[in-house]
Amino acid sequence: MGQKASDLRHRITIQKPIQTQDPKTGKLIITWSNLATIWAEVTDLSTRDVIAAKAANSAIQARAKVRFSSTTKQIDSTMRVLFDGYYYKIDGKPMRDPDSRREYLTINLSTGDKAWNG
Repeated sequence: MGQKASDLRHRITIQKPIQTQDPKTGKLIITWSNLATIWAEVTDLSTRDVIAAKAANSAIQARAKVRFSSTTKQIDSTMRVLFDGYYYKIDGKPMRDPDSRREYLTINLSTGDKAWNG
């Protein structure tokens, strides 16, 4: 069954890292640039799923489903998601829908590493 527009009720911002070098120190600096702000269906993992994720050494806390597009197909694990004031790391490659593979993407979101938190 396809993704209904009414399910996409959350606004998320996909951000990509931009690496620059500090001209004075030569140190590499990562800043974040918005790739897109899009509609998504964001769901928190159940307690059972969080426990299973931790057992597999994963910090996945939530999932976001977004419509497949030329923009969203660029999403990868170097990027992060800003949702409801929190930054989430994209955990692994986004998964395409099992039927057409061109309708929606499911993005696993994890928390943790301060480098992802702005």
